[in-house]
Amino acid sequence: MEFAQILDRYQVIVNIELEKFFKRRIDDANDYFLKESYIYLKEFVLRPGKRIRPIASIMSYKSIKDKNEECIYPISIAPELLHASSLVHDDIMDEDVLRRSKKTMHRTFEEYFKKKFKDKIYKGSIFGSHSKRFSVSMAIIQGNLLYSLSFSSVLESKLDDNAKNVALKILNDGYSKTNIGQMYDLNMATGIKADQKMYVSMAMGKTASPLSAAILLGAALNEASAFQLECLERYAMPVGLAFQIQDDIMDISESMAKGRHFGSDLKRGNKTLIVLKALQHGNKKQRRDIYAVLGNGMATDSQIEKAKRAVGESGSLDYAYDYAKNCINEAKLHLKKANLSKEGYRFFSRFADYMADRKA
Repeated sequence: MEFAQILDRYQVIVNIELEKFFKRRIDDANDYFLKESYIYLKEFVLRPGKRIRPIASIMSYKSIKDKNEECIYPISIAPELLHASSLVHDDIMDEDVLRRSKKTMHRTFEEYFKKKFKDKIYKGSIFGSHSKRFSVSMAIIQGNLLYSLSFSSVLESKLDDNAKNVALKILNDGYSKTNIGQMYDLNMATGIKADQKMYVSMAMGKTASPLSAAILLGAALNEASAFQLECLERYAMPVGLAFQIQDDIMDISESMAKGRHFGSDLKRGNKTLIVLKALQHGNKKQRRDIYAVLGNGMATDSQIEKAKRAVGESGSLDYAYDYAKNCINEAKLHLKKANLSKEGYRFFSRFADYMADRKA
């Protein structure tokens, strides 16, 4: 089966598992508001997406021993639920209004509040209106619920207790490192002097760790050896780093479908590898054009276009592309040692290329 066919096949399977999982929650909800809350969660999680983390779990399971793959289907949704949890919280921190071209969770609840209740303006220490306080607070809780639900998908499975403990530890470690990476990301967006080493630490935590957890989850549940798990982790981390670099490239590429406003990372002050290298190697005018947008939430489209041009002319985009390519090459060296099935090896080799080359 070709790589694209594998993605399509298992995307359908994962979506069915997510549908079933949320249906149980919605059906069992004992009041209208809780039921509506689960409906919002279901809509958010099931928005169009590649489902790369669950598919990675399924394929890593199959790559060790190709038997009873249906066993991993209900557990494979756990990394997707954890990922969605982090996205809900990430959207709050970034003050984004769109996620996959639809309203973020806090915007959804802000609209809910305004339809149901009369809003009031006040001078709080954090919020300025009842609708803002309600919507942000509810979104935080929704993100927390998704974290809990990811664990529920494991605990409700037919795995034995030992396998459940293994799965929960992998997921918890991955989520913990994700949050640490997010802390680094927020800190780097301040006035501190960031560098490439800090960026790599951030991306390894925020982006690579949850991908690694998804891959390790499937393999561990099919009795992968300690050596195989080590090889897969060493494969997954640089692939995740390449994924983050490509995500940064997509933010300043208007033609790529990132699902939120063009140049949003620049306006928030995110010090990506591209930005760091452009500021390091760019000339005075190029640095001035970048600083005019970096951290400026009011930057105009014209200013963003100038910053984008400055980044390209500085050579930092080429540097980022090459760095991502080297990450993929490193990952494939570890993949060769993992002793996977032929199908598994072919899939994860192509998977690495896909993560660094995707356009959406």
